Amino acid sequence: MDDEPKAAQGPQPPQRPQEPSVSPTAVTREEKLDDTMHASRSMILRRLPLDGQAREAEIRRRQQARGQYRLALKTWSMPLLMIGAVVVVFYLLSFWLNVLSYTGTDELSLVDRLIHQDLEKAQNTVGGLGEVMAAVLGLALTVSSIIVQLAATRFTPHITVLFFRARTNMLVLGFFVVSTLFVVWVNFSLDGADYAGPRWDVMFSMMLMTTSLLLLFPYFAYVFDFLDPNKIIGRIKTNGLDACTTKLGRQSISIEQRQRSAVEAVEHLTNIGLNALQQKDKNIVSTTIDALREFCVEYGEMKNGMVLEWFKIPDRQSPDFVSLSPEAITDLRHRRTWLEWKVLRQYQMLFTEGQSQIKDICYLLAINTRRLGEAASVYGDLRALDLTIKFFNTYLRATLNASDIRTAYNILHQYRQLGETVLEIGKRSKPTVIDRDKTLADRAVEIAHRMRYYSGVAFQRNMAFVAEVIAHDIGTMCQRAFQLSSECHDDLLKIFLAVDDATESSDKAKTLRGVRKAQIKLATHYLVYGATSLARRIAEDMRLEDPRRLRSMWIELANLDTPEFWEVNDRGSNFDYLTPDQKAMLPKFFQWFDGLQAEGPVLYDSLVLRK
Repeated sequence: MDDEPKAAQGPQPPQRPQEPSVSPTAVTREEKLDDTMHASRSMILRRLPLDGQAREAEIRRRQQARGQYRLALKTWSMPLLMIGAVVVVFYLLSFWLNVLSYTGTDELSLVDRLIHQDLEKAQNTVGGLGEVMAAVLGLALTVSSIIVQLAATRFTPHITVLFFRARTNMLVLGFFVVSTLFVVWVNFSLDGADYAGPRWDVMFSMMLMTTSLLLLFPYFAYVFDFLDPNKIIGRIKTNGLDACTTKLGRQSISIEQRQRSAVEAVEHLTNIGLNALQQKDKNIVSTTIDALREFCVEYGEMKNGMVLEWFKIPDRQSPDFVSLSPEAITDLRHRRTWLEWKVLRQYQMLFTEGQSQIKDICYLLAINTRRLGEAASVYGDLRALDLTIKFFNTYLRATLNASDIRTAYNILHQYRQLGETVLEIGKRSKPTVIDRDKTLADRAVEIAHRMRYYSGVAFQRNMAFVAEVIAHDIGTMCQRAFQLSSECHDDLLKIFLAVDDATESSDKAKTLRGVRKAQIKLATHYLVYGATSLARRIAEDMRLEDPRRLRSMWIELANLDTPEFWEVNDRGSNFDYLTPDQKAMLPKFFQWFDGLQAEGPVLYDSLVLRK
């Protein structure tokens, strides 16, 4: 007899003391997060240089990153071998034909023909070689300079510095110069004396000229490959990361110089992104934004091993620091987040520009900002997480000021996902990675609190849809916190129930319909898991609603059977969709309101009802 009521209650609610169940994908992701947090915690405890194994792994990682941007060996070897082989074959064929058609008595020898030359022949040969070598050198310098200048104008002037500092470029151009000078000096050293012996200097001149001509084609291929935008961005990012660490033999470089190099790398990447935005080049902008995120994430991996002097603000009149007050500078130094601040300020600049150029870039910036916040949560760097929250708030303020509803819609999607990830990591984190002042759960509450604030701002600016989106997002966070048995669930629920306070009219007679639907949706979720008391709290908040209005919302929620939205959007889901289990709980929820029948109203299509 005792088993029957339990079976009638449906699925049981998650028990607060127990660990929530997660999908295999989530387990895999969270196991990786645990591994990263463990490595980060060990770095915090030791504050020592990397051991031999870790150092080798770091070196391999760096070499692999650099290898992605080096020209493959076959790009040089294949043209050289193919062109050289063709020349040799034709030359030997012509010499063999000469031997076959020769009718004289003297013996023909290939070696004698190449090495033994008289003075007149040597002077004629070397004299022509000098002009050819000078032309090859001029051609290489002219073509490379024009291409590099065009790329520098399109992307960033820093390309010129990168190109002429590249080792391969210096070696090839140096070889052209040495060959030219050698031929000139050989021509100068040929005197008028009769000399019939081997002329090795002339032979070397021919070999150098041949090699120079063979190098022209692969060198031009190298130049075009070097100036590929993706590889330029990768080189700048790698150079900036190398400046952030002394693990690879950079102990002789001062911290000020390394800070300056890191800041310049971030600024160069931003310049490339801004120029690409002006030219509507979406791919390059996206690559730049991803590179800045990768730079910041990889910097976060080794940040805990930095010396304290690194976290002082660079002595440089950067516009991102010069405008800050002394208190803000002190705060950045105390929080050790000056480089993260620099990167996120570049994101803000790109965001502002993207609002008027390519709005899709704003969505990508929000995605990468979320990833930065998630990485900071994994590493236990909650000060950096606070920065990402602050910049998310800045993005929302900018979109609301511009009345850009669609951009706000997508930013809120990423903001909510950050809150959910913070809840998950906070549930699995150990006390060693928790901040002294606030926990990860407190950050999730802060995210919900800020979202509620901006719902009121949106409603005041006649952007009611944004307020409804925020209600659904906070409701989703409440649902996730309930599933995780998070300690901050009650605080999130209080914020969720207060969303409609900011969206009510002065006479408290009208409340946004979408906000109420979000509340009903969360209440049915609670009822599915038997949390009746939580569902009653939501019903109590809705007790003054007009029964006719509640009935119409009941009909709409019960009639919606499609989980996917019928238009293309980034979320892809329908806000008002309820699972069959949740729909089964609608009569139980609405029976708590006077004027509504327990058996439920007749279901009609919601579009017909609104008409």
